[in-house]
Amino acid sequence: MVGLVMVSAGITFAAVLYPRRRDDRTLAIPGLFINLVFGTFVEASYPFMLADPLVMAGAIISAGVGGILVGYYGVHGTAYVPSIAAPALSNHPLGFIISMLGAALCAAFITLLANFLSRKKASKPKQ
Repeated sequence: MVGLVMVSAGITFAAVLYPRRRDDRTLAIPGLFINLVFGTFVEASYPFMLADPLVMAGAIISAGVGGILVGYYGVHGTAYVPSIAAPALSNHPLGFIISMLGAALCAAFITLLANFLSRKKASKPKQ
């Protein structure tokens, strides 16, 4: 849940907030919805990861951050359940929430940075 679903949710959330291309928002909205409501469909973030190596690296880093938080809090949980229900099904609900948010926010931040840099590079006049 932390390393896959929430990282994917963070990437798709960033694509909704500040897409790299105009079409990215349309692609990200259903993926974000399915990730959060059903706790699955991590494939929704693949187009964004494959389009930008920084987003791919951000996904790996974010999953690591989530794993560190899971280990720190000693969380045992499950995936493939709604994101809102997942903490209630764990042994440490607060630690699970912190781990989920940590991974998602890290992924969103790195994706926002990648999208900003990509847009800036695209708008820069060629000489």
